[in-house]
Amino acid sequence: MRTRTAMIVAFPGVQALDVTGPYEVLAGANSCLRREAYDVTVVASSPGTLRSESGLELVARGLPDLTAQPPDLVIVAGGSGVHDATDDEILLSWLRDAGSRAERLATVCSGTFLAASAGLLDRRRVTTHWARADRLAREHPEVRVDADPVYLRDGNVWSSAGVTAGIDLCLALVSEDHGPDVAQTVARWLVMFLHRPGWQSQFRAPVWVERAGDDAIRSVQERVDADPSGDHRIAVL
Repeated sequence: MRTRTAMIVAFPGVQALDVTGPYEVLAGANSCLRREAYDVTVVASSPGTLRSESGLELVARGLPDLTAQPPDLVIVAGGSGVHDATDDEILLSWLRDAGSRAERLATVCSGTFLAASAGLLDRRRVTTHWARADRLAREHPEVRVDADPVYLRDGNVWSSAGVTAGIDLCLALVSEDHGPDVAQTVARWLVMFLHRPGWQSQFRAPVWVERAGDDAIRSVQERVDADPSGDHRIAVL
């Protein structure tokens, strides 16, 4: 059976979850399928240890030669170091080649800035972290920015909102490759509250609902979140 090559692009100051979230989803699919469905590597301009924005150190391989075979999937992570990364001509040149030849290109959070700087998002509809959307639209008017969805797809280009939304995006990729049952199994292994659909607004995700300090009130909030269409009359609650 086919093994898909997946390369996660990282850099100093990367958001660690933008790397580890997608990595764990694809590795989880391998475990679920009991075979190497995805050959996943983290790549960067300089091989070795790089420091993420939180201080967590990650180990990356150097940028591979793409002469023989381009990757099937390129995932571009984001993070506070992304704007410095856009000045890295070696990284941009490699990403431009890899992203244009890959079967699918995916961006997580502010990884959209790096992909856009490489010219890979021209005239594409993409999403990004809500706090970065206005800047992305200003700096890259050639990109159609939609700040609302958790993730979205435009042809072979996938993009996700901030940080943990990269997990949702990769679950959608796994579902496309291997079916929803595999994706749901991986989500359960990761103990996710739910696998959010791409159209769900990142502004309406449960994480944004302010929680009360009182246990009883907080319990009611969580009940409404879990079943918005349920019977929530005061007498019932």
